[in-house]
Amino acid sequence: MPRVLTETKHYQTASRLREYVNTLPAGTRLPVTRELTELLEVSHGTVIQALKTLAAEGVIGRQFGKQRFFVSDGIERFAARICVIRPDYPSPSFDSILLGLYEVGQKRNWKFIHHTFRKFGEFDFGEAVADADACVLLPDSQIIDREMVRILKRPSRPVAVLLQHLSHPKIANVCIDDFRVGELAAETLHVQGHRRILVLRDQPHESTTAERLRGFRSAAERLGLERKEELFFDLGLHSFDDTLEVCYRKFGAYVDQYGSDGFSAVFTLSFSGGAAVLRVLNERGIRVPERISVLSYGGEVGFAPYLNPPLSCIEIDAEEFGVHAASLLADMMQSRDCAVLQYMIPPRLAMRGSVAKVIQ
Repeated sequence: MPRVLTETKHYQTASRLREYVNTLPAGTRLPVTRELTELLEVSHGTVIQALKTLAAEGVIGRQFGKQRFFVSDGIERFAARICVIRPDYPSPSFDSILLGLYEVGQKRNWKFIHHTFRKFGEFDFGEAVADADACVLLPDSQIIDREMVRILKRPSRPVAVLLQHLSHPKIANVCIDDFRVGELAAETLHVQGHRRILVLRDQPHESTTAERLRGFRSAAERLGLERKEELFFDLGLHSFDDTLEVCYRKFGAYVDQYGSDGFSAVFTLSFSGGAAVLRVLNERGIRVPERISVLSYGGEVGFAPYLNPPLSCIEIDAEEFGVHAASLLADMMQSRDCAVLQYMIPPRLAMRGSVAKVIQ
């Protein structure tokens, strides 16, 4: 089994030497090798390897015929290189999540290297992380399979998986408490007097939406809400689909065929679904929230207050992704034992103008 890079003495020494060099002005000569062995508390050979690593990066250099290294001028200095891997389709949610990571990374003086994929099976994961110290992976809905789990259990670099649920005790994972998202949706609409709630599966079949559905069904059973299958409408979306357009078109066709008398509220598993539902209902003269209430998972973006009416959402703090992911990566890069490798971000309810009590 390959050894994790960050567990090697060479990697740890190079990281510590890089931190030390980053404190020195350009042109400063480094201590001699013997002094560095005492400073870093490692062997002569390990120091030589670390010096070669930093020289290859351009962080330090030396004049021809000279033994002493000096701090290079005009070279970007950073504490660690973080590889970010994500699907190549536009996603405001992904952008919001990564923004939080970038803000934390700037404070830690991290440099980010970006890679995107269209089909993960054709993506060379090993090559992408080869020049990085750690990796953040934002998967699409198709790639978390047995082979990927095997790689993530013992990667060559520390990896934190964001958004998708991975409960393996050896895999670093930051996700949303999506089960609670579904529960909170059912509880909120139940309090408002709704008993027949149409649930739209407006995202591909993957772990986040599966958990939201599971949470909603669990709370619906506990609260005595109607759970007939016709109240669960799967829009059949796939990765790389135009989510807003597909939701708008398919929900519009649903309302045109079946009408809106069979439900008093709609819960959508994503913000895109919520926005599409509002447009469909408005265009057909079905008043929101007087006739139909609409509640959505709000994603990680702040567009909901600007819709008509403002969309009630179950939301999360996207900055928490960056805080937890950065903390996990920093600990793993320093080979510190992480008491917790999985974080779940709690959701909160933001009531706006699209949900109202049922008028008896």
